[in-house]
Amino acid sequence: MICFDKVKNIYLYASSTDMRMGLPKIQAMVAFHYKPEEILHSLFIFCSGTRKTIKIYYEDEWGCWLLQNNIAEGKFKWPEIGESVSIDKRQLRWLLQGLDVISKLPKPRKEVEYY
Repeated sequence: MICFDKVKNIYLYASSTDMRMGLPKIQAMVAFHYKPEEILHSLFIFCSGTRKTIKIYYEDEWGCWLLQNNIAEGKFKWPEIGESVSIDKRQLRWLLQGLDVISKLPKPRKEVEYY
């Protein structure tokens, strides 16, 4: 079972994902973008193009999990971002309840040039 106390990071995958993808393909996508030490005990969340289904990938010492959640009414409030973003456990709970996580994400910092 997933032990949420051990979860280190929670990542939202930016673009929509084909929900027909199974465990091997999602596992390959995660392995392509992250180092093995980043993958262990982290959640990777993927959303369908219709925003009605999400899949969550998790890996621990004993194997990996692929969970799926379908929202009955409405759509998941998925952030329109250009790259993957990290959220916390509280924001994950909001996302799974169909609440707005977008406005709760930290704003990107502007780099200041000093002369």
